Amino acid sequence: MGLTHTNAESAGPQARSAISPERLRALPDKPGIYIFKNAKEQVLYVGKAVRLRSRVRSYFGKNPGRGPWIAKMVEDIAAIDTVVTSNEIEALILESNYIKKYKPKHNVILRDDKQYPYLKISTDEEWPRLSIVRRPGSDGASYMGPFPAAGGIRRTIRFMQKTFRIRACTGGLEDKSAQRCLYFQMGQCLGPCDGLQSHADYISSIRDAVDFLSGRSKNLIDRLQAEMKAHSDAMRFEAAAGIRDQIQSLERLTENQKIVSLKNIDQDVVGLNRESDRAFLRLLFIRGGRLLGDQHLSVAARGGMPDEEVLSSFVKQYYRDKVQLPDEILLPAEPADREVIADWLSDRRGRKCTVLTPRRGEKKRLVEMACENAGQDMETEDARIEKDQTTLEAMRAALEMEELPRRIEAFDVSNLHGSHIVGASVTFKEGRPLKDGYRRYKVRTVSGAADDFASMREIVSRRMERLVNEGKPLPDLLLIDGGKGQLSAAAAALEDVGVADVFLCAISKGKTADNPADHDVIFLPGRSAPVRMREGSPEKLLLQRIRDEVHRFVITFHRTQRTRGEIRSSLDDVPGLGPKKKRALLRTFGSLRGVLAAADEALLAVEGITPKIVHSFREHMGVSSEASEKAEAEN
Repeated sequence: MGLTHTNAESAGPQARSAISPERLRALPDKPGIYIFKNAKEQVLYVGKAVRLRSRVRSYFGKNPGRGPWIAKMVEDIAAIDTVVTSNEIEALILESNYIKKYKPKHNVILRDDKQYPYLKISTDEEWPRLSIVRRPGSDGASYMGPFPAAGGIRRTIRFMQKTFRIRACTGGLEDKSAQRCLYFQMGQCLGPCDGLQSHADYISSIRDAVDFLSGRSKNLIDRLQAEMKAHSDAMRFEAAAGIRDQIQSLERLTENQKIVSLKNIDQDVVGLNRESDRAFLRLLFIRGGRLLGDQHLSVAARGGMPDEEVLSSFVKQYYRDKVQLPDEILLPAEPADREVIADWLSDRRGRKCTVLTPRRGEKKRLVEMACENAGQDMETEDARIEKDQTTLEAMRAALEMEELPRRIEAFDVSNLHGSHIVGASVTFKEGRPLKDGYRRYKVRTVSGAADDFASMREIVSRRMERLVNEGKPLPDLLLIDGGKGQLSAAAAALEDVGVADVFLCAISKGKTADNPADHDVIFLPGRSAPVRMREGSPEKLLLQRIRDEVHRFVITFHRTQRTRGEIRSSLDDVPGLGPKKKRALLRTFGSLRGVLAAADEALLAVEGITPKIVHSFREHMGVSSEASEKAEAEN
């Protein structure tokens, strides 16, 4: 991209006086993006334009004509940055990158930008395999998806392995651990590793799998029926029976896939439903005329922002990193930059990708169906919000809080006999996890013997001090996983930071001989008797869920640190083995155990590993080359 970055003009907080007419006239009359900032240098809005000068000046006219949110934004503009590009498509790409990086207050932001799982077919390998990935790559492999849930994709993999006999083992064929493996014995693999299936036949099975996943199941079934008849006519009845079973499996599965279009093309249908600052979207994934899946999404969109602008921003953000693009994207309203978006997507796809706003016919019906589903999503969300508010109100009453605990942060610590002491915190907002608020801590002030109280005091103090220094909102409720000791440590931390008025409680195992039914109790500072909530009540279940989440988070972090520590302690002291060579060994053999079991020849094949390093490694680890060769032979 040919980019030219122009200098920003900064001024005082008054928007209209901050940006002078001279500054507006000096803007380049070329394609690019513009960045509006406030007096604190915070990015307010990022937009693209074919002619930057005309576009930016339109915001400062007497009647921008784009809703009240524009007027509010313009009041806050204190500086303008511009980046000149060679054309509008480059500006579109750069705009998307800036929005993702800065998440400006006045842009449409995709809230549910989850990494839904994809099915990867490693067609870059000689003998491709199936696997689940979260981020499609540009590695030559084929990707199908996204799938709304990992459970569904796992069932799909099992079906594909059983129906198309695609190997389930990992690594290359030479990594096979036993003759006639379990998958072969179950009839889910035809034994390519033992030369029982030709490479051509295996690749044909892969093509069949790709056709099925792409929605071309009718063509696949017709071809399989022709093959079955040919085998039967040639009296190869066993082969014919195998293909018959394949056809029956495919027909059973495709019966559950709703036929929604007579067009044999791939389509993504976008439905939109809006209310105030909320926008709900439902994507329908149609492949070969069959509805294969859908996805629920929402965006933050300023009230008064046109649907066309919401959809433009959504499409650019959603498809920014997508590897698999459809033939058509159907929208309920036409963005002003529809043609530019279509050219951008076509360029990324390598063939035409059309962006349409249908006015009648079958495609219009599909968009209406998607919009209706988006409306149902909004109703479901409203009911969930009402339920969450009721739960938070019950929690407030049970804990005798003055304010509703809309923002809850929970803390926990973990260690193993005083080693690798770590802590973690999680944030829940309006009763739901806020992943941006998750934090992990390596405890600095405690070493040697485990001291959970001191560790808790440190991580709570560090978190609260950070929030205060950055001027960010404090939690309405601070939840500690532990008993009275951990609660006292957290209270001391709040005193240290000067935020002792933050409401604090601890959740602890409360099951006793006298009270066997109550598994958890709540402790409050200054009260000896615990608060007992009704077992199974929504408010108690929410506190338990938050406690379980922070416990899971800290345990995962502790295991990671412990594993890294074990690897470091084992390999870091090997003479001549630096970080780069250590990483190369672990990438090649997968684990420390794999490195230990490798023969000298295998170690020497790794880039940078010399006979001197292998000798040092053997001496340091106390493993002879003969033992490694024996272990490798046994595997």
